[in-house]
Amino acid sequence: MKIQKWIFQFAIVLIICCHFVACSQGPSKADTTQDNKTKKILPVKKYYYNEVAKFLAGIKPDTITPFNALIKKSQWIRYSRSFDSTWAKVNDSSLVRVQKWSDSELRDINNETKTLFYPFSGPDFLYATAFFPNAEKYILFGLEKTGSITDVKNLNDRNLNSLFVSINKALENILNRSFFITLNMSSQLNNQDVDGVLPVLMIFMARTGNTVKSIKNANIGVDGKVIVADTFLSTRGQSRVDKGVEITFSPAGADSIVKKLYYFSADISDAGLAQNVGCKTYIQNIDSNVTTFIKSASYLLHSTLFVFMRNTVLSKSKFLLQDDSGIAYRFFDQKKWKFQLYGTYDKPIPVFSYCFQKDLNTAYTASGSKPFDFKYGYGKGRNVLLARRIAN
Repeated sequence: MKIQKWIFQFAIVLIICCHFVACSQGPSKADTTQDNKTKKILPVKKYYYNEVAKFLAGIKPDTITPFNALIKKSQWIRYSRSFDSTWAKVNDSSLVRVQKWSDSELRDINNETKTLFYPFSGPDFLYATAFFPNAEKYILFGLEKTGSITDVKNLNDRNLNSLFVSINKALENILNRSFFITLNMSSQLNNQDVDGVLPVLMIFMARTGNTVKSIKNANIGVDGKVIVADTFLSTRGQSRVDKGVEITFSPAGADSIVKKLYYFSADISDAGLAQNVGCKTYIQNIDSNVTTFIKSASYLLHSTLFVFMRNTVLSKSKFLLQDDSGIAYRFFDQKKWKFQLYGTYDKPIPVFSYCFQKDLNTAYTASGSKPFDFKYGYGKGRNVLLARRIAN
């Protein structure tokens, strides 16, 4: 058992080193289209990013766009039909069930949730908004770089197919398994077609009926404050260090409602944050009484390598929804939290077998649980824990 734990911690360190990223230490430059002669910054067309998002999501735009010629091509038509079919299956088998469950079990929480904190998320806006549709601000952290927005204007017959193949590969795990796989994303989100998390975030925005209104660089300064640029500057070919993004969007049928999503590329282990004072300060000062969402988190918060993040979640959260890969049951102060368990607690998948929690298993046996009918997390995805902080 000791050897297994040593291997687990070594593996975590190795993954962090291979995918090392850090929060911003200063402001970014504005991104824009530039006139090569004057270097004048030109404004981005209103809702241009929403048009790109719909194109990437295989959704035909409602109005005339710069991409009208592309959506008439056979490659895009086939891709759109295939995406519609795939999405219908995911919607029926998972999303509709999640939304129904959320409306039943999280109604009061959704009414209170202003900020959703989702560490270890990668670009998973899809399930964040499915479980918590009423949040006004979504804060996501992942190892994956922010990347760049697909340059749709320069697509042609030769590279259209390549783009669509890359998108399908990037979305395969989240659509089929309900989570991203970190090691796979290192290649799936780092190629000439899909560069970083931005294309995926935009696709999920479009497919969930949201309107993307603006995309801007948003980096964390040394003082822990977010620095938002005037617009967006592509980070293709650049270091992922110091790169984050702010996406402003409105839900379907509610154009007057403005929400924001922040994604930061960061190593949030204790060692990583020790090297990034600004990022650590930002997390330390995150809104009190947030709702925290954890899913398929590689059991990192069980480890001694993520003590700061674990303690921050426990001290800042009013509500916490997670599977067993989140914070281990033994770290909760039973006098401060009220629990509702869902599903059945099974042994973790083989690679994480040493993370089996005897006390959580006992809690399931002693208190019983409520059923749910969708997959959540690794393996069969049978367990969900909802924790509510007890008012002082």
